[in-house]
Amino acid sequence: MLVSYIRAAHKSDEGATAVEYSLLAALIAGGLILAVTNLRKDIEALITSLMAAI
Repeated sequence: MLVSYIRAAHKSDEGATAVEYSLLAALIAGGLILAVTNLRKDIEALITSLMAAI
């Protein structure tokens, strides 16, 4: 009975894959938020200079 439970648990890894992709997406989103937050002044200056050039 224990062996069949372990085999069944090993076969159903689709949920684990979805969780892994969700965690990866959350980490990427967090990194992007941190990058934009830290570079906000530089991005704002770049946009301002582009608007002035136009």
